[in-house]
Amino acid sequence: MGPHHARRRDPSLLLVTDRSAWGELVGRFARTAGAAVSHVLWEHGDPVTQDLLGGWEGDWIVAFKADYVLSGDDLKRARRGAVNFHPGPPDIRGVGMYEVALARSADTFGVTCHHMVERVDAGPIIEVERFPVAPRATTDALREEAAARAYLLCLRLLPLVLEGADLPVSTERWRGPLHTWAQLRGRSWPDVKGVKGVKGVKDVKG
Repeated sequence: MGPHHARRRDPSLLLVTDRSAWGELVGRFARTAGAAVSHVLWEHGDPVTQDLLGGWEGDWIVAFKADYVLSGDDLKRARRGAVNFHPGPPDIRGVGMYEVALARSADTFGVTCHHMVERVDAGPIIEVERFPVAPRATTDALREEAAARAYLLCLRLLPLVLEGADLPVSTERWRGPLHTWAQLRGRSWPDVKGVKGVKGVKDVKG
């Protein structure tokens, strides 16, 4: 009889997403990729419990289109690391990415995968994918295209995360101010001048 090979333990993954269908797709993919997934769904305006993560401790934390800001103590619960799929390029940090891009009349937008640290949108960047902003794009259209592209980026990079493989290292760096919910509600950003409104913008919860 040949030597016995123990079954590799499935990596434990805490997935933090918003409540969109994209978050469910990422959860489904992570499970088929062999992860033991705990899924936290939270959107801005939802109540925050004392321990939203439910006492979870494990291998990886992955955030995808997540409104919830993980604290330094939260991130320490992941033994191997934490990765975020941010629906915006490195020069649009924080929230309101789509509105800022349209207010700037940006020609391109992007999605960013990066390691998470205690500061928001500040960890080492793994990979950035940029794409052109469609003519007459609305906030909703840009949000959906960014989600789709972030999902495709996740399909490519999440298996590497779960395998513990070396991840790409981008030469890009974060830049610009951290945009806030208050700025989004007021449609006023320090790096956007003369904003008179953005097509397709809906009221913001919270």
